[in-house]
Amino acid sequence: MKHSGSPKEGTTKTLWVEWIVYGLSLTVLLLAIPFPAEARKIFYFTCGLAGIGWALDRRRPDNGVLFLLAALAFFALYRGIHTIIEIKTFLPETNASQVYLWTASRFLMGLLLIGYLSTRCPSFHERWFRIVSATLMLSLVVAVGNELILGEGRIERTRWATILAYEVVAVCFAYIGLQLTRQINERKHWGALTCVSLLALGIVLWTGTRTALLCFFIGGALLLVLSERARKWKVLGAASLLMAVVLVGSYPYLVKPRLMEAYTDITQYVSGENRATSLGTRFELWRGSVMALKQTPLWGGGYQKRSDVLSDAIEQHHLDSVALHYGNKVHMHNDLLEELSLRGLIGGALLLLVYSAVAVLGWRARPKNLALLGVLFVYVFSGLTDALFFNRETTMLFIMLLAVLIRSSPRQGET
Repeated sequence: MKHSGSPKEGTTKTLWVEWIVYGLSLTVLLLAIPFPAEARKIFYFTCGLAGIGWALDRRRPDNGVLFLLAALAFFALYRGIHTIIEIKTFLPETNASQVYLWTASRFLMGLLLIGYLSTRCPSFHERWFRIVSATLMLSLVVAVGNELILGEGRIERTRWATILAYEVVAVCFAYIGLQLTRQINERKHWGALTCVSLLALGIVLWTGTRTALLCFFIGGALLLVLSERARKWKVLGAASLLMAVVLVGSYPYLVKPRLMEAYTDITQYVSGENRATSLGTRFELWRGSVMALKQTPLWGGGYQKRSDVLSDAIEQHHLDSVALHYGNKVHMHNDLLEELSLRGLIGGALLLLVYSAVAVLGWRARPKNLALLGVLFVYVFSGLTDALFFNRETTMLFIMLLAVLIRSSPRQGET
């Protein structure tokens, strides 16, 4: 990674900022899942301090990071401006306008943190890797412990159980990606990786989130295949066998009921018996998103226009009424379709630009930054059935993971 200026330039006068930003970033990452309200307060302070450090530092990120920062900035600004223009059209009983503005503000604040940390090349690079790895592991332990001790059952908190599953898989893949990128060899490292993976799989099975379960197995296999280990096929085989044992053991109690629900949902939807099931609702929302996009394809018609399109389709019996409920009070259960239905092709293109910028940054690193690619996979895959960037906390976690993982890929000769 190239920087303008000497690596030691400005180090003395900004060293205290660097250490504080590093420490606060890890604190936010540790608290993000179990205590999002507290993490959110620290997040804004951390980003502001990073902005000060960056201003003192005056270092320029490399081109890959600049591309990512530009993509995030355009996406956040377009989302924020679009929401402000149409803010009077939102229903009084919904906080959707606030959500769009708050998530946009998280992206904009995150630019400062990502930009600053991307220019820092700590002399304790190996130590930083270990600290980040330990923080990711500890954050899962704290999240799971808090959930099992203080949390409620899935029926009482379906929405939060689903979000928890996505966040856990994202943190787990960040940890797995770090270990595989460093090409670990010691048994204790493989033991820790196995424990983290099983812990994450356990909480996903407990939440019964089907998309997260598929994401875990498909994404985990891809990370192993992409790793540059000579014995990766042996590792893949061993990991697959272990996961298969866990899956088979939990199948009658956790997996089978959710699969049967999916089969029933699809059967009832196709027959027209009931379109308001979990999967049926998503199908209706996706169809409604396409209808809204066709009405105002370029800029998007916004919240009120989408609501009108859904209402008309329901009156003409082209959609089930459940689509209007979720379209007005929740989201379209797909990140890309959410953008397209509200902010048109431009909004959808900017979201894809963000995905592309992260992918390019992770793929071009030498060796590949598997941690970044793993986190990206979780958000893209999970975004097929939910709108993660509608949720303020998953947005914050995404920003924090990008910030701490951008410099996690070792440079040539470090491994």
